[in-house]
Amino acid sequence: MRDALLRQCLYLLDPIGFVWFCLLVLTAALWRKRLRRFACATAIIALFVTVVGSTSVPEKLLASLERPYAGGNPDALPPADAIVLLGGCATSSRYEISNAHLASAGDRIVMAHALFKMGKAPVLVLGGNVSKLDGVNRLEGEIVRDLLARRGLSRDASLPLAANADTHDEALKVRALAAERGWRRILLITSANHMRRASATFRAQGLEVIAAPCDFQTTVSTAGTRRGLSVPHYDGFIKASTWLHEKVGWEVYRWRGWLAPEANAGL
Repeated sequence: MRDALLRQCLYLLDPIGFVWFCLLVLTAALWRKRLRRFACATAIIALFVTVVGSTSVPEKLLASLERPYAGGNPDALPPADAIVLLGGCATSSRYEISNAHLASAGDRIVMAHALFKMGKAPVLVLGGNVSKLDGVNRLEGEIVRDLLARRGLSRDASLPLAANADTHDEALKVRALAAERGWRRILLITSANHMRRASATFRAQGLEVIAAPCDFQTTVSTAGTRRGLSVPHYDGFIKASTWLHEKVGWEVYRWRGWLAPEANAGL
């Protein structure tokens, strides 16, 4: 009980918890001064912070994107011409091993390494953008290639892509490689919440896509934590932001014509 109370006090010191507490105090003060409309406005904001930071709503929203890709067995995935690892996994670092800092989607690198070791495809295509540190630009694909080389993967087995602004850029570059090398089927590795949009984007380029989802961020795959009533915390905001990014991203890609026709037909 004491530990739980201490945890709640620590949450109050977090920026989100502190802002939430200030909103409650402000709401009470405005109400006492009979500024009821202003009090209602701050109360609505406080309620929004509570719903996102203290309830299971963001978890359920993000889980709705992950659930269609749950239950897969990497061992059962069919072979392909190439494994395509989408970016967002790593960035430059001065002091980490291989000068690589793993991002929150670092699970994708683990999946790529495992599938290649299983012999699912003869080549690993590494996507991502470019990061600049100490005046030096490094492609994310090269950062990941160096990291995998330290773990026994031949550098010749990896093909880093040039800088990409988004998933559509990666799909265009992979299509060019496929036309050059005669590839037809790819194993696509990305976060489960991003897989629907990513798969539709690559299929729009005429590629046969086999989904290899990973980086599950909800209890669809990971162990949950029992929190009960709680001061709002950042975790819900991260999940809500990820869900919103994918929902808006889908609509933007659909508007630009970047999704496969069958993906648009299902809407």
